[in-house]
Amino acid sequence: MSLAQKRTQTLSREELKNVLAVARGEQAADLIIKNVKILDLINGSTFESAIAIVGKTIAGIGLEYLDNDVPKAKRYLDAEGAVAVPGFIDGHLHIESSMMNPFEFERMTLPIGTTTAICDPHEITNVMGDKGYSWFLRSSELMHQNLFVQTSSCVPALPGFESNGGEFKLEEMLKYKQHPNVLGLAEMMNFPGVINANDAVLDKIEAYSDYNLDGHSPLVRGKALNAYIAAGIQNCHETVTKEEGFEKLQKGMALIIREGSVAKNIKTLAPLVSEFNSTQCLLCTDDRNPYEILEEGHINYLIKKMINEMKMEPHIAYRLSSYSAAKHFGLKRLGLIAPGKQADIVLLNDVRSVDIKDVLIAGKRVADLKLDDSINEKLTKSLPPLENTIKRKPLKESDFAYNLKAGKYNVIEIVKDEIITNHLVVNYDGKKFDQDDILFMANIERYGSELKPALGLVKGTGLKRGAIAASVAHDSHNLMVIGASLEDMVTAVNALIASGGGLCVALDKKVTGILELPLAGLLSLKTGGELFHDIKKLKTAYKECGVILDEPFIQMAFLALPVIPKLKLTDRGLFDVTTFSYISLEAK
Repeated sequence: MSLAQKRTQTLSREELKNVLAVARGEQAADLIIKNVKILDLINGSTFESAIAIVGKTIAGIGLEYLDNDVPKAKRYLDAEGAVAVPGFIDGHLHIESSMMNPFEFERMTLPIGTTTAICDPHEITNVMGDKGYSWFLRSSELMHQNLFVQTSSCVPALPGFESNGGEFKLEEMLKYKQHPNVLGLAEMMNFPGVINANDAVLDKIEAYSDYNLDGHSPLVRGKALNAYIAAGIQNCHETVTKEEGFEKLQKGMALIIREGSVAKNIKTLAPLVSEFNSTQCLLCTDDRNPYEILEEGHINYLIKKMINEMKMEPHIAYRLSSYSAAKHFGLKRLGLIAPGKQADIVLLNDVRSVDIKDVLIAGKRVADLKLDDSINEKLTKSLPPLENTIKRKPLKESDFAYNLKAGKYNVIEIVKDEIITNHLVVNYDGKKFDQDDILFMANIERYGSELKPALGLVKGTGLKRGAIAASVAHDSHNLMVIGASLEDMVTAVNALIASGGGLCVALDKKVTGILELPLAGLLSLKTGGELFHDIKKLKTAYKECGVILDEPFIQMAFLALPVIPKLKLTDRGLFDVTTFSYISLEAK
């Protein structure tokens, strides 16, 4: 199956004939949106129009569809002067990071304009292998939202350097290539493997060379970037600096501008966008939790921020959120309010504040879909893989054998609002470190091998007492814990083992906050609203411990990812991403 035959891309001959008849004005439209303005994302203007829709498709735009000689539509929607823009497209995300199942994610984000999402379910695939990946595809088939499920390319992110729960080899990957909701290869995080022509990595790239090839290349520049792009990688959502973004654009790579719950790159990268290069730039959330989705929004929030804080022209901001993404991924029937496009439409009371009046997907008003009523039915029908994935015996304090003596130590320093880290070397005089805010940290293998906890030290949380722990630790999702007290670290980790996973805060040997994630230790079965309140309780609990980070659990989750510079902690030890080698806790 070619990209041209994927979901949203095709019309049957009968559908096409109906579209053409309505376009010619010879057949009644199923729906006409009247009293509407269209934001022209090509020319940059706004004009009065009507939108004629038949089935899922826009047959035509123009006031002539309101003429007396045109057959009356079956239904009319009075937009009352609202401005129509195309449905928003998230160019790269992990739904697992929202902690919501796909149907709850749809319920939360579709009404605020995200009509299309291009996801990589490599979080659950790392935990459960094919069992997790195939569930996401089954879920996508039951959704109104256009959920494209890229084939996870790096399970684990860095083979041989961490323990995970399931493999996803090329022969398994290829079983799903022809699925209508698969557009290509998900982010190729093993950029050293690409650059150094590792045959196993090149086999995957070659197998998907006729599809989209998504990238992941933080801080990769110069000759290394040349090699990565020459292999066929098309985009990157991991760009950290303005200079890096400029070079990637200059070398033909699409720049995916990310604004997640931790990695916030709009402020740095939006100034790179111009009228000239805007079709080469698109948006993504990557990792965004339900608290921020409810408080701020999803792609609609990114648009609002670019217009009002970065002073971007509205037509460019909306271009990035739809047309640019559709063009990049080859989604020829998405991304514009134009003839032949799928009727994924956001009606705005106000363009600059992204004040949403109504949302349509495939010609249907989202408000009429009754998403709330169908979640449990769809979830059951999707056959979710509900099983305990944490196979670890409870821990004891003696398992965290630091045995610190006077000397120098390697420390991971958190960079606020970034997922990159700094590599510090600090002195310890036998009683205290020469820098403040140095805490214990451990990564604990959870899949049944009973490896000893990998020990590290971390700076930047502000935590003064207690501990925080999580079963969400990208991308292999072993158990991560940071604490000022070994007792509290044990309490928090053992609470997660007992519950099957989640996020936990412990203080004075008691659990003071826990959010259980029973599905793969990653996802909740609760509603977004319930998760919102659970997260609020967690925030109170970790702030009582002194934590200064806005999203410490998400920040901690990335401290395990060995493909993001500079120093990380996998379940096998401290990993220097710069040299791609393990180093000891004690510095030489």
